[in-house]
Amino acid sequence: MMMPPLSDPMNWLALLARQTLVLGLAVPLLLALRRPLQQRFGASLAYASWLLLPLLMLAAWLPSSPPARALRAEVVTRLEPLLGVAMPALPPPSQPMWPALLAALWLVGALACLARLVVLQRRYMQGLTLQGRQWQGPAGSSPALVGLLKPRLALPADFGQRFDAEQQQLVLAHEEVHQRRRDNHWNALGALLCLVHWFNPLAWLALRRMRADQELACDAAVLARHPGREAAYGRALLLAQAPNPVPSTGLPWASWQSTHPLIERIEMLKQHSGSAARRKLGMALLGLLAVAGTGTVQALHADARPETASIELRMEIAVTDSPGGVARTQRSQPTLRVHPGKPALVMFNGAPDKPSADQLAIEVIAEDLGDNKVKLSLDLKKGDPLVSMAKPRLVTKDGVKALIELGNKVEYGSKDGGDMLSIAITPSVLAKPKKD
Repeated sequence: MMMPPLSDPMNWLALLARQTLVLGLAVPLLLALRRPLQQRFGASLAYASWLLLPLLMLAAWLPSSPPARALRAEVVTRLEPLLGVAMPALPPPSQPMWPALLAALWLVGALACLARLVVLQRRYMQGLTLQGRQWQGPAGSSPALVGLLKPRLALPADFGQRFDAEQQQLVLAHEEVHQRRRDNHWNALGALLCLVHWFNPLAWLALRRMRADQELACDAAVLARHPGREAAYGRALLLAQAPNPVPSTGLPWASWQSTHPLIERIEMLKQHSGSAARRKLGMALLGLLAVAGTGTVQALHADARPETASIELRMEIAVTDSPGGVARTQRSQPTLRVHPGKPALVMFNGAPDKPSADQLAIEVIAEDLGDNKVKLSLDLKKGDPLVSMAKPRLVTKDGVKALIELGNKVEYGSKDGGDMLSIAITPSVLAKPKKD
């Protein structure tokens, strides 16, 4: 199964539909697992679980694997008799209505959300001043790690007065964890996914919860390195709360100021990640969930029909020209078997090793779109050397003849007029034989 080009609005909308389904299934599951993962395996594992979301969305974009297609075919075979209805695949590329209009609407919304993020980032950066190599925020603001390529620490102007020496050490340790884990990059990835799915409230909810879990994971990592300092750390959290926090929308900076309820965040300081064996068990369970989720997504958007081995093309070619004003028609009826997505060549009035001035080359690519549809892409060339005349593309049904007619506008043959090229193609999709 080939990956469809995203330059086609229909393919792009079909991908958005598949990823929207993934969000609808995965986000509620991850939200339900957050608290059990935190309590049993620690905050770091709960934060790592959000990596499943971009992984599953990537799986919805990649071509389905043979095991996924076999799994879906097996499920369809067993469930259809029980349900009494056919189980359709997710929307194929040609299904969405008004693809160009919907794609334009999506683009307007994505650009509007991007403009909002740019304004928020610029507004935040305008409040900072550069003191040597150190960013300094206004008094009362929250410490933060700013930037992607070279993240820098931004400390409030009253950092030395508001925090005592022990609290300052814990604050710097917290931001060091953000830098070591590259949290700003994950925040930027989350923002990008939200821009793509700006219309889906689950995407924005997932980003907010991911950033909240990010802070809890950093808290746990700091206290694991500084045991017994929960009280000082809690006081530092209280002092770090800015009076006018900036919305946590995936901007490329990580801050102590999060959308997580402060009381619940302080309560989480009392929990510990547990033994190394428990953490390894949690990672194993997370890996198992990733494999199962990826397989499920692949099976959901896999085509349940047998894998296409080849496509037979029965062609009827008629070339009419009028040298000297006398009409002349030449006909040919070749039959080709082509691999899906691979070009095949038919030569008329010539051969690759014996070119002629009036030769015609017909290059055809056939693609099995599923749902009993076949896409035909042709490149018609003539002359010596061959020069492309036209590149018609059309979609027809399996076993249904498609007709292409080109007249004087293409100027095939002589300049006397009356020239015509007619190509009729009847495709037949041939499935791979099942192995016993």
